[in-house]
Amino acid sequence: MLESLASDVWVADGGIVSFHGFAYPTRMAIVRLADGGLWLWSPIKKNAEIEGTVRALGPVRHIVSPDNLHYLFLGEWQAAFPSAKMWGTASTIAKCRDLKFSETLAEDPPLDWAGQIDQAYFTNSPFMDELIFFHRSSRTVIIADLSQTFSEEFLKLHWPWWMRIIARLSKMIEGQGYPPIDYRISFRHRQSAQYKIQALIDKHPAHVVVAHGVVIRKDGEAFLRRAFSWLY
Repeated sequence: MLESLASDVWVADGGIVSFHGFAYPTRMAIVRLADGGLWLWSPIKKNAEIEGTVRALGPVRHIVSPDNLHYLFLGEWQAAFPSAKMWGTASTIAKCRDLKFSETLAEDPPLDWAGQIDQAYFTNSPFMDELIFFHRSSRTVIIADLSQTFSEEFLKLHWPWWMRIIARLSKMIEGQGYPPIDYRISFRHRQSAQYKIQALIDKHPAHVVVAHGVVIRKDGEAFLRRAFSWLY
């Protein structure tokens, strides 16, 4: 099911995937750009229903991977929309050599969505680089793995009791939104990340889409302050 989050912004939840043996939910975001084209972020597994719903919104022009963990379903969306440009970070492109990427994403947004979607590039962990996006007109922040907001319901259904304890202690839960502990421990040069997060907060976001957990539909600015308090 595709859900409207704000004007020209939709989210769609996919199935569950295994990450190091643990269940993770999947979610994609869709933004309609000023030219009417669609910007697909972290696409979920494609089926006829979701493909048809997306096609009804407009032409797919961009397929975006925010980091090198969000690549599983890029190929099937590229096959369905061969004229769309595929975008990824350097680590994603190196990992997915069988896919054809248009360009490498980094700190500055390409002209294709500059002025509409801002982006901040985090290369602070040696294990993963990640792009956080900000859709200006809807004031929506879009985060892949740097914030995780698992609900208690999801954890009870899909995670063993001892991992639920770790999730709570690590604050990877609804209302707090920390990333996994290994991501935090490996995070270097925190001052540069603090600057980028503060720049996002200063834009007064209303909504925050996360790939793994509960979508923040209001008070996005306050949420970001809590979710990234570990940086300070």
